[in-house]
Amino acid sequence: MMTVKEVSNLTGVSIRTLQYYDKIGLLHPAHRTQAGYRLYDDAALERLQQILLFRELEFSLEDI
Repeated sequence: MMTVKEVSNLTGVSIRTLQYYDKIGLLHPAHRTQAGYRLYDDAALERLQQILLFRELEFSLEDI
């Protein structure tokens, strides 16, 4: 499991963007700690990779 900061550092996606993706239901964290921290597993990272690919191809978030 990776924290939102670790995912941000690994992918170059801002923490705010990851929070937004969670808010709109595009990318949910695999787990949340009792303190509310988002944790991402390999499946979530794979989903993020797909999202980034579609964004590179200029798909809108609605289309994704």
